[in-house]
Amino acid sequence: MVHITNIGGSLTTAVCLSLIAWSIRVLRAAKLADQKTRARVLRETTGLPSMRLINSRRTPARLSPAAFWMLVESRCLRPVLVDVRSAKELADTHPEDDGISKRLEMVRIPVEELAHVLRNKATQWRLRARDGPHAKPPSLRDTMVFISTHGNAATQAAAIAMALGYQRVMAVDGGLAAMVPLAPPSSSAASPTASSLHNGLVTATNDGGGSSGNGRKGNVGSPGAHAGHDSPSFGSSPRTPSASSLSFVPPGETLSRDALLLLMEYGQAQGAPLVTLVDVRRHDERALYGSIRGSVHLAAEQLPRALLAPPDDFLRAFHFRKPGPDDVVVVHSRRQERASYAKQLLGDAGLHRCLVLSEGVMGWRSGGNGGEDVRAYDAYADGEAPPEPYPTEPPVEIDRPEAEAELMHKNVLLP
Repeated sequence: MVHITNIGGSLTTAVCLSLIAWSIRVLRAAKLADQKTRARVLRETTGLPSMRLINSRRTPARLSPAAFWMLVESRCLRPVLVDVRSAKELADTHPEDDGISKRLEMVRIPVEELAHVLRNKATQWRLRARDGPHAKPPSLRDTMVFISTHGNAATQAAAIAMALGYQRVMAVDGGLAAMVPLAPPSSSAASPTASSLHNGLVTATNDGGGSSGNGRKGNVGSPGAHAGHDSPSFGSSPRTPSASSLSFVPPGETLSRDALLLLMEYGQAQGAPLVTLVDVRRHDERALYGSIRGSVHLAAEQLPRALLAPPDDFLRAFHFRKPGPDDVVVVHSRRQERASYAKQLLGDAGLHRCLVLSEGVMGWRSGGNGGEDVRAYDAYADGEAPPEPYPTEPPVEIDRPEAEAELMHKNVLLP
């Protein structure tokens, strides 16, 4: 005969556990309802998306102060600059910091009003931007940079913009407090005005965002014809970490066309590439004027967010392996401005074996019997009519001894 003992105790335990589980469910439901109520009130009063939505997205890209000034000076990506400081931050701002904001003609939108303005940008944006360089409301694909005193409000603003569907948003790391020490002097005669910085009006050696100077290309290798970098402005030395030197790449950080061709040839002979050549021009430029054989494509506008992606996601999105700290990377653009900016972003991400292709597409001619694989062309802005490419020039053979010496000198190849 089977005897059951302590059945009362077992039933009591089961009932207690059931009551505990039910209590937990009730408490969770109440907490969720409270969160929804708070989010609804927040949206109704300030227009901000719920924090659940903001936190579900990836972390916004952050620009170092050096990368910010390089982006502004490059005149080719034309970022929309938004000052999101609150009224309290404005009251506590140092006059020098506020002067930088005014000089760059940023659009002034406090972070607590940003979601409302972006949701109603057809009317609200123009009221904030007035007749400044950013009077046109931004599209979801425009590059937007948010700036605050120390960067905290800017990061929140970038998260709000991402939650509303804006794809290319960034916050300046450290905010105005970190930007101001690197700001170029405004009194220099060589300095472009704020409007010209953002509208691409200054340019003999523009990389891709404004007019293109005289419209003709000189002989390859001629310093006066088309220097591979913009001439240093604002009167500072290349070593000074200011906007005057940010678009200037020191010779030790560039790689010549001959050295690149030789490096790619060595990799082909070994059956494994020794360099990742990244084209940071826009998609239309690459499609219309060709590409350097063996290059991969990642537009400079997409690079800040791309560097945050895990390797698997990066591979799926851009169809090449995400470079690591030990990889040799060479970036190129039409000339050097966007490539210099991309190099700064890669360096900030820990990729320090990065070089810029000297003279970019404007100085490229294939070696040997390869012929011309990419054509030189004048700069033009996105949405403008593309110019006719320059006439094809005959290929130039590689100067192998000089190229190998350069690769050794820059530690790309070991002796």
